[in-house]
Amino acid sequence: MSETKPSETKPKKMVSRNVAIALGIVCIILVVGLLGAILQISSLNSRVNDLTDIANLGKSEVWVNTTVTQTASNYTSWFFVSRYAGYVSVNVLSSTTSNTYVRVIYIFNGVNYDNQIGVGVSGTAVSPVSYSYIPYPITPFPPVILPPIEIRVGNTNLVGNATETITITYYY
Repeated sequence: MSETKPSETKPKKMVSRNVAIALGIVCIILVVGLLGAILQISSLNSRVNDLTDIANLGKSEVWVNTTVTQTASNYTSWFFVSRYAGYVSVNVLSSTTSNTYVRVIYIFNGVNYDNQIGVGVSGTAVSPVSYSYIPYPITPFPPVILPPIEIRVGNTNLVGNATETITITYYY
């Protein structure tokens, strides 16, 4: 007669508690790293889209939206610093005189830009603008600061005041 031996059960191998904790920590670190990489990629995509808009002159800022009154043969001026090359649109929505003008003045690379355009009782003057400073210098020196852009809206009346409603928009 054959005798059967009771089946032997081998002891179960268990992963030590320290190994499980270490693996858990490694998983958490990997997940955090992955989330950080995803956020950085999203941020870089946003910056690329922003720069693409700038390259296509697809961004704008309203610099002025106001009404001014001047005495005869006088003007009102504003000074701006542009971050990128682009253009400004000066829209005189209404004026009490047909002698209204827009003048844009700045210096870029030693060249003086000075352009005056008559707009009458209403009209728009568009002018290119250079950048006024270099935001990210290539050298360890401070950014190069160039003169700002001056925009004037005035009148050539010999007598009498003038009132203009103006919007100045910078496109870059």
